[in-house]
Amino acid sequence: MSSPQPETGLTLAGRYLVPFVLLSLLLWRKLVNDVVQEPYLDEVFHVGQAQAYWGNDWFHWDPKITTPPGLYVWSYILCAGLLLLQGSPKEVGVTELRSTNLAAAGFILPWRIQTLLDLLRKERNTRASGAWLSHTVLNICLFPPLFFFSGLYYTDLLAVLVVIEAYIWDTKRSDSNGLKKTVGGALRGHASLQTFTFLAIGCIALVFRQTNIFWVSVFMGGLEVVRTIRQNTKSCENTGPLDIISKSFQAELYDPLVAEASLFDYFKTSLSLACAALSQLPLIVASIIPHLIILAAFGAFVLWNGSVVLGHKEFHTASIHIPQMLYIWPYFIFFSWPLILIAVINVIIPRRFLPKVFDYRLSNHRRFPGILTALAVTPLMLAAVHFNTIVHPFTLADNRHYVFYVFRLLTRHHPAVKYAIVPIYFLCAWAVLASFGFFSTPAPKVKFAPLPTEQDTAPAQLESEKLSKRKEKEAKRQQKKQASKQQPTTKKTTKSITAKEKEQQQQQPTQVLTPELLAKIQAHVLQRQQQRDQEQIRVSFVLIWLAATTLSLITAPLVEPRYFIIPWVLWRVHLPRQQTPEVFRRQQQQSESSGVEPFKAQIFTALPQIMETVWFLIINAVTGYAFLYKGFEWPQEPGMVQRFMW
Repeated sequence: MSSPQPETGLTLAGRYLVPFVLLSLLLWRKLVNDVVQEPYLDEVFHVGQAQAYWGNDWFHWDPKITTPPGLYVWSYILCAGLLLLQGSPKEVGVTELRSTNLAAAGFILPWRIQTLLDLLRKERNTRASGAWLSHTVLNICLFPPLFFFSGLYYTDLLAVLVVIEAYIWDTKRSDSNGLKKTVGGALRGHASLQTFTFLAIGCIALVFRQTNIFWVSVFMGGLEVVRTIRQNTKSCENTGPLDIISKSFQAELYDPLVAEASLFDYFKTSLSLACAALSQLPLIVASIIPHLIILAAFGAFVLWNGSVVLGHKEFHTASIHIPQMLYIWPYFIFFSWPLILIAVINVIIPRRFLPKVFDYRLSNHRRFPGILTALAVTPLMLAAVHFNTIVHPFTLADNRHYVFYVFRLLTRHHPAVKYAIVPIYFLCAWAVLASFGFFSTPAPKVKFAPLPTEQDTAPAQLESEKLSKRKEKEAKRQQKKQASKQQPTTKKTTKSITAKEKEQQQQQPTQVLTPELLAKIQAHVLQRQQQRDQEQIRVSFVLIWLAATTLSLITAPLVEPRYFIIPWVLWRVHLPRQQTPEVFRRQQQQSESSGVEPFKAQIFTALPQIMETVWFLIINAVTGYAFLYKGFEWPQEPGMVQRFMW
């Protein structure tokens, strides 16, 4: 992590740039409403259903809608509130309903992402680090698929927002539970309220999208399991699989940092987590009761409905579609290459060929995937492509979506193309997962000697007292000598001088390092070390994130860029902060520059985020222009404008 820098005009600009650039959401909505005045594509179904609810027809349901009615209830609440406050709208059309989406995108989403980042990073938005956090918020809100659908009446934005809200309350709940154990249960009522709030929001998340169950229950529940295990175990220093299994049953956990882990470490961490969870099963179950309740509620809904989706069941039957976990990695790299490129260059290019402003001293670390890793993973990817590639009928039947052109390239030009691209899947997956640890700086482990007992410190205290008495006697002798050399004017003056010197001596007592004081020092150092460790991404987090992502994707036969939004957002909020380049760190340690170098240091430190912002703005401008002004017609539907979209 980069060293903290003073507040400057550049960091202030980074902070205040957020609300200014988010005005582009208002511009995007206005352009969409001006050019596309009628509901487009899936908006036809969503707008019609929302209008039925606005007319208080609560039992009407369009059989072509697959997702639950959370979006329509949200719009009803907002529009009803406006009706009470200002007497409008009397009727809701596509313009009013799109505005309810914009309210979530432009106001609520940035605020809640900022809150989540503050909770995860344990940093407030009052220092130079606040500019980095705010810039992260800005880039997440500008993420092209998220930005694009903020101007239309789709469910995706609200589905992301409610998952973020659930994550916020689950994190607060976990922090309160940990603090409650520390202070002896004084915060029991507060923690219970937060648990109930999380439970309510977790259930509400399922009303916006069914796949949210994997994030609210699996992802957040898995993180809670790891937190519970870590609170009751110590770090396992063994590296052999059999030793790790044995130690995991003895209150030890093997969970290295991503920056230090190999592929084999992921298997060993999985074994350690499973064994540690079995050894603490009652405690684990008690910690995830809210997540289990949400999972049970979802199971009851599926039993009642007879399927996961509400409508169009014949086209959205659950199936196993493993290549979804291959498509996600180029998707991440396409959008987030500015955050990954510099780190990858540092890993693969020797330092002597790197420009100084791009040297982060990463090339000294072994982070490039080994040959054995490639030989182990690539055949599995090839098998998934060969046996499980699914092309949904909707994918190659609708040339309005960008996925249509991607799959036509993969499946229609040559049969070998889909196999030849597997190495790209592998390298992209490595870069995305390794990015969790590229800029992590492991904190040095502090080892303490055993605390001394009272018997050990008794001789030291006696010796200290003797030394203090000797110093006091020596001071008195020196005072007598000084008094004999000088002619005091009065006894009163001599007495006052002597009293003043005694007072100064009393103000300089000799402090003894007692066991209690030493214990407090050690506790403070350990607390700082644990706080630093929490900021580092460990293998257990990556495993849980991968499990939730896999479950949410492989059950969907249709490949949609919208399905990858939540995995990307949660990946993005957990990325470590980019460090200051080595050349500027060295200058900061030597001396404080006049102002030119700090400015350059801040520019090059924030360069990946700046590039990400520019890249997102370019994509949004191009896709927005194509959607609005590059429409075309289908021969079978003359006079109707078809538009390109995600």
